[in-house]
Amino acid sequence: MRKLILGLAVLMAVAGCGKKIPEPENSKVAIQDVSTLKAATTVSSVRNSDEDFRVKTFVKGNSVYVECYLKNYSFSNVNSGNMATVTVFIDNHKKADMKTAAFIVKDVPNGMHKIKLEILNGSGKKTGLQKEFDVHITSSI
Repeated sequence: MRKLILGLAVLMAVAGCGKKIPEPENSKVAIQDVSTLKAATTVSSVRNSDEDFRVKTFVKGNSVYVECYLKNYSFSNVNSGNMATVTVFIDNHKKADMKTAAFIVKDVPNGMHKIKLEILNGSGKKTGLQKEFDVHITSSI
């Protein structure tokens, strides 16, 4: 009797979906070019032919999640000779110095903003590596 009820429940669940299986909610979120950032939640990748410095970003609400990939620099003490610091600018105003490869820029006001990431070496001098990208922050209410 239990097997019959279980079999009917599974059959009803499968028949209920039929040929119209629902899509996952996040199927529309994909890696996009930064020039098309318009949604409140966006994933993007900044990639040039220059592979020494790559950046991936994810915008959620009024926070920007950033991941940096550096070829010749490190954020750990293992390779202290080539330590890196990321200086974050929002609309040409310095926001913070980050000493980790992944970080969150919080409390970014609503609207379009230009974010610039500049890499400094262990002694605080510019390395010449930098990336700029635009983000569009919309109200999450």
